[in-house]
Amino acid sequence: MKQKRFIYLCLRLAVYVAVVGAIFYFVYQSPYNPHPQSADDIRRWVAGFGSLAPLMYIGVYTIRPLLLFPTLILNLSAGVLFGPYWGVLFLLIGGMGCASFCYLWGRFGGGRWLLQNFGGQWGERLRNYLVGSKSFTKLLWLRTVPIFPYDPVSVIAGSVGLGVKKYFGATLLGMLPGAIAYNFLAGSFGTNKFYVAVLVLLVAFGVPLVWWQRSGESRKIRERQ
Repeated sequence: MKQKRFIYLCLRLAVYVAVVGAIFYFVYQSPYNPHPQSADDIRRWVAGFGSLAPLMYIGVYTIRPLLLFPTLILNLSAGVLFGPYWGVLFLLIGGMGCASFCYLWGRFGGGRWLLQNFGGQWGERLRNYLVGSKSFTKLLWLRTVPIFPYDPVSVIAGSVGLGVKKYFGATLLGMLPGAIAYNFLAGSFGTNKFYVAVLVLLVAFGVPLVWWQRSGESRKIRERQ
């Protein structure tokens, strides 16, 4: 019986990897994928769409996990492309689109099965941490503390069936400080405000990290088994 279950698990995994791998391959190899190496590459590519540039930026950010774009490049590109104010807005919309994509992937794309079989110790800890009471506050911690990867947290939140309102509320609120800091940093390149912008970025991510450590939330995650 155990051997049959193992074979069935391997077959399911093979099919899943084949389907997801094919999607990743064709999207990544698409001639419309610019394969950027810097924020300026993104700026030139998106700006080439003229008045549709904001929609293109939001669309690219939404499917970023499939394109294998580094998040940092897209975060910095918003301020360079659209300025410090519109850049924050479009970064937030694109980030929420990406969060929706990963959440739905976790909830309906086999996220629970993947987490159960391949999530490992930290996947299990984060799953146990998010379920139960105060899930909004817990997800807000995971969004603001810079040591937790954005996409896996989104997939895990979807896989545990976290409420939509709580998920999107905590995600939007958790993204806001970083979005402001990244746009300020992008607009400060080549100016005397650069070091101030770096300080703002450190505060935006450093304060939640210190607060998270001192509040005891870090211990709660480590204790979740």
